[in-house]
Amino acid sequence: MLEILVRSRSDAKAVKAMLEKFYSDWSIDVKTLQGFRSFDKAYEVLVESISSDKFYIVLLGRRDRGLAEELDKVLPPNIAVHVVSAAKVRNMRIEHLAHEFDIARSMFRLAASWRGDKGIFVFGLRMGMGLEDYGFNPAYDPFLGIGDVFHHMLERVLGGSICRNPLLVRRFGGRHDIYCSHVKTAILDIPDEGFKPRGKILSTSFNNIDLEKMVRANIDVLKLYESISISFLKKFRDWADTVIVPWSGGKDSTATLILALRVFPKSRVRAVYVDTGTEFPSTTEYVEEISKKLGVEIVKLYAGIDRGLLVEGKPFPTHTNRWCTERKIKTLEKGISEIASGNTLIITGDRDAESRRRSIRPPVRGSRGEVLVVSPLKLWGATHVQLYHLWRGVPLNPLYLKGFYRIGCYICPALRSWERYIMIHDKDIAEKLKDKILYKEYILLHKPPKNKYLKDKNNT
Repeated sequence: MLEILVRSRSDAKAVKAMLEKFYSDWSIDVKTLQGFRSFDKAYEVLVESISSDKFYIVLLGRRDRGLAEELDKVLPPNIAVHVVSAAKVRNMRIEHLAHEFDIARSMFRLAASWRGDKGIFVFGLRMGMGLEDYGFNPAYDPFLGIGDVFHHMLERVLGGSICRNPLLVRRFGGRHDIYCSHVKTAILDIPDEGFKPRGKILSTSFNNIDLEKMVRANIDVLKLYESISISFLKKFRDWADTVIVPWSGGKDSTATLILALRVFPKSRVRAVYVDTGTEFPSTTEYVEEISKKLGVEIVKLYAGIDRGLLVEGKPFPTHTNRWCTERKIKTLEKGISEIASGNTLIITGDRDAESRRRSIRPPVRGSRGEVLVVSPLKLWGATHVQLYHLWRGVPLNPLYLKGFYRIGCYICPALRSWERYIMIHDKDIAEKLKDKILYKEYILLHKPPKNKYLKDKNNT
C-alpha cells in the first residue's frame, strides 16, 4: 500500500532504522533516487519506480528543497513530496524522523485545493489553489458539511449565513476551520462537554458549493484511491475463504463494505453489525436499507449496553470507564469466531485520522495463519470517504447530513457538545429518542439548560 523514496542509501538506512523501531509491522519498502540531485535524473528514477496501485512518500532534506519543489509540480496525486526539517534525512533523530513520516502520510488525506473556475474543492495533491492557513498535521481531518440540517445547525451556532457544502477541518482542542473557498470563512469551536458549541463568521463573501459538480471534479482522485485500496485487497482474494466486515453503519465501515464487494464474491462476504441496544434508530434503519441495496448478508449481534445500564446497574460510560467498548468488542469477537470458516479476512474501516492509536496500527495485522485484519482506508480522508459514497451511489448515514462527524451510540462518551446540540435541537432525532429512558438520563447527566431545551425542542 505504501512505499518511501529518499535520495541516497544513507538516507534509506536512516528511514529503515526509524521504521524498524516505530513501524516494524508495516512492511514498507524503502527505495532511493540513486543519489541524484538533478531533477531530470531523479524524475527518471521515480518514473521507473512507481505505479498507480500504491501510495508513495518522497522524503528529502532541506538541502534538496529545490528538487522537491520541481518534483512537486509534476507528480501524480498518489505521491507525497515532503521536505524534513533537517538539511539531510539521515541527520534527523529517529523519533523526529518518525514524526516527519507521520506528517508526510497525512498529506494524502489532507490534500485539499480550491478550483475557483469551478467553485468547488478538489481533494488530491497538486490539483488547485492552496487554502488559507491550511497545513498538514497528523491530528487533522477534513470533512464536508453536507445536508440541509447540517447547514441549518451551522448557521444557528455561527449566528450568520454560511455556504452550503463547506469544507470543515478538524484541528486541535475542538477547533474546526470552515472554508467556502480558498479563504477561511468561519471557525467552529466544539467543546467536549456540555451542549454549547460556538463559532464566528470571518467572511460574509461566498458562493454555495455544488455537491454534484464537486463529485464529478473529484472522480479521478476517487478512482485512484479506490484502485489503490482494491489492489491492496486483491492480494488476499485467493487466500480468504471468509471475508468479514465489521459494520457500524458509519461512513468508513460502509465504504469498506463497498470496496470488499468490489473484490470478493458476495457469497464470501459477511457484514457484522453489533447492536449495542443504544443505537440511534436511524442507524439501525440505515443498515437494513443499505444491506438490501448492496445485496450483502448481514449478521446481527447484540451487545446489551442497555441491559448493562438498566438491569445490571452499571454506570454511564465515561472517557475513563468505557466498559461499553469492551463489551461491544467481546460481542464482535465472539460473533466473528462463530461465523469464521477457513482463512478469515477481517476488513476494517480504520483510518489514520481517527486516533493516534489507530494511526500506528499497520494496514495488515496478524500472520498468514487463519485470521488477518486489513484496513484499506488507512490513508483516506473523511472527504474521500464522503465523496466515494456519493460517487458509488450509496447514501451516507442520515446522521451525517444532520452534522455528526462520527456515528456511535446515543449515550457514547465520545459525543461532543456539537453532537449533543444536534440531538436535542433536531426534531427527527429528538422524536425518535424521546421514549428512550437512557436518552433522558443521558441528557440529565450532562445537565442541559432545561427550560431552553424544552423551548428550542418545540420551536425548531
